[in-house]
Amino acid sequence: MSARSFLRLWFIVVLSSGCGDPEPIDVPCRPAQDGAYPDGIPYVGVHANARNDDVVDCALGRDFQFQWHVLKGHGLIQPNTFSPDGTVTYATTTNPEPDGCRAWAIDVQTGETRWCQSYPPAISASAMEVDSDGNLYVPFDQFMISLDPATGEERWRTEFDLEAVGESLTAGPLGLHFTADGHIATIASTGDVYLVRRSDGEVLAELSIPDEYGFVPPTPLSATVDLTTMLPDSTREDITSVYGDPEMAGNLLGAFLGAGGEFSDNTIAVSPRGELYAIGGGLDGTHGALVQLKIGGTAEAPTLSKGWYVPTNGGSATSPSVSRDGRYVNFADGASVAAILNPRTADTRVKLVDVDACDANTDANDDPNVCAEVVSERSERGPMAGAPALLEDGTTVFWELGFKFGSYEGERDLVAFGPDGLSWELTYPDELENTSVVTVTDNYFVVTGSRIPSSDARILSVRFPATTESELLFIDRATREIVERHPITDDSAASVTIGPDGSVYPGMLGLLTMIAVDKRPTLGLMKFSPTAR
Repeated sequence: MSARSFLRLWFIVVLSSGCGDPEPIDVPCRPAQDGAYPDGIPYVGVHANARNDDVVDCALGRDFQFQWHVLKGHGLIQPNTFSPDGTVTYATTTNPEPDGCRAWAIDVQTGETRWCQSYPPAISASAMEVDSDGNLYVPFDQFMISLDPATGEERWRTEFDLEAVGESLTAGPLGLHFTADGHIATIASTGDVYLVRRSDGEVLAELSIPDEYGFVPPTPLSATVDLTTMLPDSTREDITSVYGDPEMAGNLLGAFLGAGGEFSDNTIAVSPRGELYAIGGGLDGTHGALVQLKIGGTAEAPTLSKGWYVPTNGGSATSPSVSRDGRYVNFADGASVAAILNPRTADTRVKLVDVDACDANTDANDDPNVCAEVVSERSERGPMAGAPALLEDGTTVFWELGFKFGSYEGERDLVAFGPDGLSWELTYPDELENTSVVTVTDNYFVVTGSRIPSSDARILSVRFPATTESELLFIDRATREIVERHPITDDSAASVTIGPDGSVYPGMLGLLTMIAVDKRPTLGLMKFSPTAR
């Protein structure tokens, strides 16, 4: 961090605790939630909701002010979520200590820990989902568990008997969402999809995508490149300080880039039309597929059946996103070794699918079992890492982040396209690059951005960052101007979340900080609240 950036961050922290400072105020953000989700809570799971569309239905305030920074030293891969009354936020994190806490309940006013629980490192890959009764649900390894919100003690635990594929040490579910009937929907790394009863963890329905469709896992990144042995010493030390295990390096980067070799490594999306969408392996190791699954039966005895699929190019590091009415689905593809090393020549795309056309078989593919996207936009810097946002009219908002650090000044950073093609492009000022999923509110795009000058250290053609300087950004949706900027300690990876009082929470994984040769990670969860000035 430069001296200027450090002083700016120090200045904000000091001001936030001084006398006569503006008081934080509530700017209510209480959108209606359906089914088993707590009504009035704006951020209820990975990518904001069960659809994964990253849209939060409220307008945020202005003049945000830093409130607290907790969980330092712990990385947040997935976003934090909130209790039904909005007084507690829940997070899963990394921890270098083998028996250290990785599941947390944090008081939103004070930032104090109400409880924490120790679980294996895999739990950090999934967010804790909260139902309207306040109960918590999260998977890790081959298990799914439900926790009591008051104590963090387990209510139940379900074990899935699955055989690991790719580079996974264990096989099991990754992420979850609730269906309209209130069941838990999840997909395992093996491509097995489940509906699970919330009250006791009983599996009510299951379907194997590899068996039903004849698909195979993607080729893993490490089959071609052994990242672990090629990392600079400082990067290995940083990863060890966060995860406790330097061998996590290859798995971390491989999974982040969608090239870990598992059949699926993304959260399932739930459509309001009674459909599930999952992304994973395809007909061969260099192609994947977006798969539609249909929920049938009754609420007490649901069933799962196969629908159509969309062929994809290479792997994916993005979950599918579904529009509010279920009309559109989007995703990004193209994750591969070639795309990472030579992004300018790789065919990596963000694609939009018209569900109505595919259901009626009026899309561009005559096969009723195969669906063609209605439009796609090539990502210029290589494969995405995080789901693109999706508005109800099909407008897709995605960002560019490549691995030629320090080489993208003047190029587009945020992009929007819809059913009719490209809508607009935005270039960030001051050499900032987008380093988080985009959260869309009624008035802002909320993201984190980082300056990432490159160093002389490299893997093949990819240079490592020298350092990173990161900021929380509020971008006006109407003008696409950055109207507020606040320094944060590290780059993010997951979404910036919104609390019911209108506060925003950047959770920091610090992936770029970890691989930067001249900066050490701080990580943790920060809170910024609107103020009256």
